[in-house]
Amino acid sequence: MEGTMDYKIVRKENQKERLWTGGVSKELYIYPDGSTINSPFNFRVSTASINPGEYNFTSFKGYKRLLILLSGNVKLEVDGRDYYLKPLSHIFFSGDSHTSSLADEKSIDFNLIFKENINLLDFKIIETEFSGKELSSKAINIFYNLEENRHIRVNHNEYTLGKEDTLIACGNNFNIEDHGKGIILSLDIKI
Repeated sequence: MEGTMDYKIVRKENQKERLWTGGVSKELYIYPDGSTINSPFNFRVSTASINPGEYNFTSFKGYKRLLILLSGNVKLEVDGRDYYLKPLSHIFFSGDSHTSSLADEKSIDFNLIFKENINLLDFKIIETEFSGKELSSKAINIFYNLEENRHIRVNHNEYTLGKEDTLIACGNNFNIEDHGKGIILSLDIKI
């Protein structure tokens, strides 16, 4: 992990992997620090592979979920209702909903699981040039990079994010500048 108390970068190779019935989940960040998926947490950000077939999702009572499909095509069934997801489409649903997926090809999704009492302030999928994003001093901001070698500047320090690297930033109203094109997922979460 690189950075200071205000921000840190979680490199792809440092993400915690765990198996789930449908593939492999990679934990990008869990808050508060030191929490686990099996202990109380405020929010967790991860990606997951979904192998071809039908799989049930883990229930998270007392939480809400945001799922963004990054690749593949998936039919998601949430409490008996079908949703057909294609790349960069998303869905919000209750963490305790009975949820299953059906994929005919290997797919990847991006997940945010957060307590019901936490406000999701902003959510963006950015596909074009991105610069000068002012970050809120009262939020935790998460940027997940989907392109190779994205150059960013945080508080006048330059960094390169590789594909699937994650930047977590909080507090002090600082600026992020990007010098490239690609996709960044931005989540502002007020605790």
